[in-house]
Amino acid sequence: MAENKTEVPSTITETALSIREAELAKHLENHGGLGSERVKSIVFGGLDGVITTFSIVAAVAGASLPIQTALLMGFSNLIADGISMGLGDFLSSKAEIGYQMEESKREEWEFKNARENEIEEQEKIFMDKGMEKADASSITEILAKYPSIFHEIHLPGELGFSAPDGTESPAMDGFVTFVSFLVFGSVPMWSYVITYYSGYKAAGGVFGIACAFTALTMFLLGVTQAAITRQNRLKTGILMTINGSLAAASAYLVGWGLEQAIGSGV
Repeated sequence: MAENKTEVPSTITETALSIREAELAKHLENHGGLGSERVKSIVFGGLDGVITTFSIVAAVAGASLPIQTALLMGFSNLIADGISMGLGDFLSSKAEIGYQMEESKREEWEFKNARENEIEEQEKIFMDKGMEKADASSITEILAKYPSIFHEIHLPGELGFSAPDGTESPAMDGFVTFVSFLVFGSVPMWSYVITYYSGYKAAGGVFGIACAFTALTMFLLGVTQAAITRQNRLKTGILMTINGSLAAASAYLVGWGLEQAIGSGV
């Protein structure tokens, strides 16, 4: 009796393969979104900017000071802290790269002048990760034939970082931090300016609008971070908003408490 076989049309097979290839293309060698190499500077500068500036606004509101005071203190702090943050990021990044380069050179020197000691260290690193001694010795012996490859593997294993490859840019890190600080940090101030000078001058209402704009900005900053790092956007946005809100609430309570204490004659 002849066996019936159902042949799969070649077009269906080709379509399935195309879908599979498209799915693989989404994942292979696609580890970060646009701006992933500057995510630290974007988030670090933006979050600090919006929280720092709004904390000043909140403290002023809590102390029942004039709106003009909030504008004066907010914008002056925005510029001063922005420069400080950008310069700080530049100097810290430069110092870190300098340290890593010196340690990398030192490890290269040790491999040339104390080869057996470095080989023993690498064997131990492999064994600490669960590799059997025979395998660790065999792999390390092979790697030792290629000093540059040995160095690339040994340095992160021993010191926890890779050697700088020359693509680092401390100046760009500092600039991105500065710009991010100004862009995100200016939101509470511009909400004050636009609302106040449009004719609506109720201090409580202006502060409430600033709160709403700031909360939205912190949420969007969290979403931006999640988009770059490929995390859950809603969750990251909410966590970022909660973080900033707690800091601003603390500043408001401090301002209110000092106003009450001074006002009561303490």
